Amino acid sequence: MNLIFWIYIMTLAELPLNKPAKISALPKDETIAAQLIEQGFTLRSHVSLAHKAPFNGPMAFRLHNTKISIQRDIAEQIGVNF
Repeated sequence: MNLIFWIYIMTLAELPLNKPAKISALPKDETIAAQLIEQGFTLRSHVSLAHKAPFNGPMAFRLHNTKISIQRDIAEQIGVNF
């Protein structure tokens, strides 16, 4: 049996502005994970933080040559590494 363990260093919500990273973990909730995959948030995808709204608002990320905005609580469930 082949097992793959993904280790992440921080969550997407903790990513510094403009620092490139790779997605290494998705939310455990299958519905949320499926929605993220449809938007392009797949394992090993390169991502960087483009904008962070104040007061725990949404966050915009550069992903596949586009900007995608997601809620901060969702970003806290996505693991990244460098």
